[in-house]
Amino acid sequence: MIQRRTFLGVAAGAALGLATRNLQGATASPELSWDSEVIQTVRHGKIKRKPVVTGVSMQPQGSLLAIVGDDHYVSLYDRQAKRFAMHLKKHTDWVRSAKFSPDSKMLFTCGNDHQLIGWQTSDFSRPEFNVRRKDAIIELAISNDSKKVATVGFNRDLVIYEAETGIESGTLRCACNDNHAVAFSADGKLIAAGGRCGTIRVWDTESLSKVHEIKAHRRRIRSLEFHESGELVSASDDQTVKINNLEDSLQSITLPRHAAKLFAEKIMAPSVIAIGGSDNRIHIWNTTSGSEIGTLDNHSGTVSCLDMAQGVLVSGSFDTTVRIWTPNPNELAIAEPRFVTPQLNANASVDQTSGTPATWTRR
Repeated sequence: MIQRRTFLGVAAGAALGLATRNLQGATASPELSWDSEVIQTVRHGKIKRKPVVTGVSMQPQGSLLAIVGDDHYVSLYDRQAKRFAMHLKKHTDWVRSAKFSPDSKMLFTCGNDHQLIGWQTSDFSRPEFNVRRKDAIIELAISNDSKKVATVGFNRDLVIYEAETGIESGTLRCACNDNHAVAFSADGKLIAAGGRCGTIRVWDTESLSKVHEIKAHRRRIRSLEFHESGELVSASDDQTVKINNLEDSLQSITLPRHAAKLFAEKIMAPSVIAIGGSDNRIHIWNTTSGSEIGTLDNHSGTVSCLDMAQGVLVSGSFDTTVRIWTPNPNELAIAEPRFVTPQLNANASVDQTSGTPATWTRR
């Protein structure tokens, strides 16, 4: 007779072997053939190493690309000249995020030094304004009309400012005191924030009243973005991306779990999103079919940030480089005009290894 402990050990070993064979036998998503330009960050002052990248932003109209990281500088790269135009030194600690305004007239940066800085893109010689909070500022968002900028960080406050002056216009209370993500809706009527507790809060920007609260993830939310059709995309340390339907939670969709913590997502087209994380890859998904189009595998460190402008995708990484990717239109031809498929079976099962629509699950 086989003793219970021996039997369980054999069974566990067999199960592990079976799981290993299934993973090895799974069909991997193809590596995409997108051209990319590599930008290497540079050393500053007495620092002997090149800085890691924590934020990137492409100027919507113009040739500048803002790059920030742990060297305390805001570096401006000129895409046309293919060189760094200037390195701004007003932050005194890790710079967490940089965003150009949609009208390209302003650049906003924030970081661990508790500062939100607004720069006029016509004159970078000195900041237009500088406001200081009591705690580190981790992320910022700008409304599509370029009139409002919002910040979140290591406290419960979501603070909204007038973009031209830096004057505070409202403060909202987030679900937890460690927030890494904030986003305005396309029409500017809503603002959302999320962080360590995995809960998203959504407010009306006019009344400043809370209109939605969603327990979207089990771990820290790293990225939020509204689609123009109203869905709210969230990426998390729990290795999932969720497309949240604010009006009907039963229509919310979770993509199959990735084998990495997810640091960033970016909507590229009506039904295409890019996802970056700790596996050093960028995953490109067709959200209508629920299938992964392919991966971009050239980074050698965590992909920490993404941006999309002027038809190119920009990625920043802990490998100290930024890449500017030019999508291959033939590989995005399967994208549909809608963001998700409304007729998707609400009881679909989750297959973590395939890329078929059946892997989607509604929550």
